[in-house]
Amino acid sequence: MSDARDRDGQRRAHLTLIGGKGSSGTRKGPARVAHPAQPMVRARLAALTDQCAFCRTKVRGVVGVLIDPERTPDKTGFLPLADIDTLLVDHVDPRALAARRIGPLRHRDSPGVLGGYIGNGCIECDELIGRFRLADLLHEHLHAGGTYAQLDIGIPVDLPAVDLARRVSAHG
Repeated sequence: MSDARDRDGQRRAHLTLIGGKGSSGTRKGPARVAHPAQPMVRARLAALTDQCAFCRTKVRGVVGVLIDPERTPDKTGFLPLADIDTLLVDHVDPRALAARRIGPLRHRDSPGVLGGYIGNGCIECDELIGRFRLADLLHEHLHAGGTYAQLDIGIPVDLPAVDLARRVSAHG
């Protein structure tokens, strides 16, 4: 079994999904990587389907991740995007998102949130899929008897356990 090496021949942490190289192609500067010995937590992306407000294309908006329920304060296993957004930017392969017709996760300007926030956009026109609209759709889904598990879109992502625990405790 061979280990993963970067262009300089140095051993690197395995953080890729579906053969990708992280999201470094969508961010300025190098991707942050976890120490190779740091334990990872398997998460699965959760998303909702909507219609783009600009071009009317069917879109999916990432709302968070699903992890082992014992790792979340409320034992639901759901962590909202706002709590783990920068971790996802660093560890989700944009090609895996594109395969599900989801625009890349990146910082986006928003008329409703000063300074903007991390979110994804329409796969066709790159219009922001708004945080408030997604929050409303998530609330409606759950209120109508839907579950977080139904939001799993089949994209696994390994997140650094220490970084994830810090975020969960800070927001939990």
